[in-house]
Amino acid sequence: MKNVRELAARALLDAEKNFVDEALEIHRGAALSRRDRALLTTLVYGVTRWRRELDWLIDRCAQRVHPEIRQHLRIALFQIRHLDKIPRHAAVNEAVELAKGVSRKSAGFVNAVLRKASDLDLPDALGVRSSHPDWLIERWRQRFKPKELEGILEADNSILPVTVRPNPLKAAGPVDFDGDPAGDPRFAEGAFTVQDETSMKVAPLLDPKPHERVLDLCAAPGGKTTHLAELMGGKGKVVAVDLPDRIGLVAESARRLGLENIECVAGDGATIAFREPFDAILIDAPCSNTGVLARRPDVRWRLREKDIAGAAGLQKRLLENAARLLKPGGRLVYSTCSLEPEENRVDLPGFRVEKEELTLPTDRYSGGYQALARRE
Repeated sequence: MKNVRELAARALLDAEKNFVDEALEIHRGAALSRRDRALLTTLVYGVTRWRRELDWLIDRCAQRVHPEIRQHLRIALFQIRHLDKIPRHAAVNEAVELAKGVSRKSAGFVNAVLRKASDLDLPDALGVRSSHPDWLIERWRQRFKPKELEGILEADNSILPVTVRPNPLKAAGPVDFDGDPAGDPRFAEGAFTVQDETSMKVAPLLDPKPHERVLDLCAAPGGKTTHLAELMGGKGKVVAVDLPDRIGLVAESARRLGLENIECVAGDGATIAFREPFDAILIDAPCSNTGVLARRPDVRWRLREKDIAGAAGLQKRLLENAARLLKPGGRLVYSTCSLEPEENRVDLPGFRVEKEELTLPTDRYSGGYQALARRE
């Protein structure tokens, strides 16, 4: 049996260069029990989420730390500070034993650092206490009320519930599950799709009809595409567009759910052209993801402020191309997983915005923006 904390350290090292969910998936397949898989996920996501707090504690007690040893220290401190069911002495002893695999002298170093760091008080600095980058907090402080900002920071560090969307073509009613829904046989049978509550609001806003021809311009991985197709009762046509290395994810989801009214097309949503215009278009745009930091905790450490302007430029090109592809009187829904104003606006000549909403994240669902506009 693999040591879960050792696997967590390896996954966290891999996540320094890759996305944390991809790094976790590689190590989660290591013949683990359901309980150990859950613990591995908790450790990797928890350490990623609280990284700034944990590193502040470590750096107060040591000047130089080997990268692998730092992961063991982070994992132990996360357990001590944020997990009630794991005794402090057990977390320290486990880290000390794992440190021996790096070098003999590392064991004593880890023991000394953990015993000192565990008793430190955090500073008043909000970035450290909430484990967020300062530049992002300052952006939000300028736009949100103090209570709203506090709520966002708390939500970002929450463990959100897993929610599912039943497939009305296969499931008769609500779907209950225990544990990992992707491991439930009904998932493979196409009875449901795992989807955040905020994401579930997007496709109904477009209100696709069974006779319509609908375009999803940024379709992968396919959650909103398949929702559109289900709302159409499996009729009409949903054309799903995404880049060649991503469109296969949509096709796979469509097959699993038994949706034959989805046509997958490889292409760039910002430039792709079609001979016939569409009745309705969805743009679930690539964005900074600042509304989904609870589900994607590594984004807060990867994102730079300049990336927001870059995302806004791509979003503008997607909107302009969608305007060319939509029928007069047609409907356009634009959505992001972002809280940033540069990314959350529909400003197109000849379009009227009929509805828009910015959802702030909570401990139940992620944040994001949705707007419904109509071509006049």
